Amino acid sequence: MNIALVEDDGCAANTIMEYAKKYNSQYSAELNVTRFSDAESLLKNYRHSTYSIIFMDIDLPKINGLEAARQLRYVDKTVVIIFVTKMAQYAQKGYEVNALDYMVKPVAYADFCLKIKKAVNVARSRESRLVLIPSGNGFFRLSTDNIIYVEVMGHQLKYQLVDGTIEVRGTLAAVEKNLADKGFLRCSNCYLVNSRFINSVSGYDLDVGGYILKISHPRHRRFVEELMKLYSGGG
Repeated sequence: MNIALVEDDGCAANTIMEYAKKYNSQYSAELNVTRFSDAESLLKNYRHSTYSIIFMDIDLPKINGLEAARQLRYVDKTVVIIFVTKMAQYAQKGYEVNALDYMVKPVAYADFCLKIKKAVNVARSRESRLVLIPSGNGFFRLSTDNIIYVEVMGHQLKYQLVDGTIEVRGTLAAVEKNLADKGFLRCSNCYLVNSRFINSVSGYDLDVGGYILKISHPRHRRFVEELMKLYSGGG
């Protein structure tokens, strides 16, 4: 598991890196830590899912940890962020950037173990929800938590995301297969919807994430039955 450590204090950085080595030895783990002395170095050329976990000092030169985390969230909404700080009250603002937790300096090994175990579990859970979306000669890597619905128009697919849209060529049948067992339901020949975002079903109208879609007549009964099965824990 690749971990970024953003820390300008050499002593504090060495402590956490030594803790990671000790943790690897003690628990037969594989934590690969890369240290950055400032946020700019991390943000430059950053790509989604480069790291599973980021330990972020708050008091950094030029770009502080909170601002760096805000910028990170534009390109990576799933990476686990843990703030490292001398002032706990600043770290408590981490909810603004969906940070998992924080550690107070000087960091104790017991606290490091507690937080890294939690972070690894969350990171693995988030990664299990990542899917690859083929696009031309490449692909997009998305979390299913970010996909509200998928619409097909001819041979063009539109992924309606929480924070935008992606359009690629393909078939809805292939998407349905790719997203099997991830809580997606077919409400018509045109739409595959994420059950996590369904707000209501009113007749043949479906509110999914604030978007009103139509459930086709032939699929209505099956759709409602599958939805109830999911909600009851049977699917």
